[in-house]
Amino acid sequence: MKRIFLFLCAASVAATLPAPVRAQDVVTVANCPGSEPPQVTFQVDCSQVADPATKALCRPFAQNQACKVFPAYRKITGIHMEDSCPVFKYTIYDKEKWPFQDSKDGGRAGRCGAQILTDFSLLNKSPELGPIDVHEILHVHQDALGAIPYQHILFGPSMTEARHMIGDNTGYATAFVRMKQEFNQSKVAYETGKMGGDNPCLQAEIYEETLLYMKDHNNVEQFYAKLQRSMLKDMADRTARFNRMYDAVSGGEAKPFLLSHGCPAF
Repeated sequence: MKRIFLFLCAASVAATLPAPVRAQDVVTVANCPGSEPPQVTFQVDCSQVADPATKALCRPFAQNQACKVFPAYRKITGIHMEDSCPVFKYTIYDKEKWPFQDSKDGGRAGRCGAQILTDFSLLNKSPELGPIDVHEILHVHQDALGAIPYQHILFGPSMTEARHMIGDNTGYATAFVRMKQEFNQSKVAYETGKMGGDNPCLQAEIYEETLLYMKDHNNVEQFYAKLQRSMLKDMADRTARFNRMYDAVSGGEAKPFLLSHGCPAF
């Protein structure tokens, strides 16, 4: 009787444990055909993906991230991820297996990797390239910037330019048209005094980074090159660092606009 009880207990515990990861469910990419190997090895764990056709996209996704998206962000940001992350790991989930069911997040970036839903990775297909992620991987790159004033600062120009660089022509065109439309709406709101919102400085910063990117796509690299990095958590310091960068990239034209639209002196 005691043996039966122990067996049932063991079976109950085993049932609550996640299924073991099979080797064939994890794709590792350390080399890129026809080019230098990436400085960071990419691993993509698809063990939480049930549909065989979707799981088959794990390798092309891993190759795109290692051989296209990663080099693009390395050039855009100037950040050498390998200094802190020799391996970047994605764990991909079907929606029903997502560990964060109480949130609306489609992805969670962490140190040296990200957890992400299939909808935003394997099924996020560029017509030209196949499955890609340009969002969560940017969060991991931006860890090197230190404290930032907003979790998606510089994301619009950075993701749009990454799509441009890797040949995701459809995604780039869509993002750039949307960017111009949103910029023009903000421009009209500023000119008519109807710009609302409870964080006017942040709105002005996003307006400036969009304006500078639309003027010259090369400015996105200058954002990262001219930004002073700091781990200070003080919000005033974070804002001042980014505003000094915007002003430097603009050649001194950004400061009057930022100061007149809610940003403190910097």
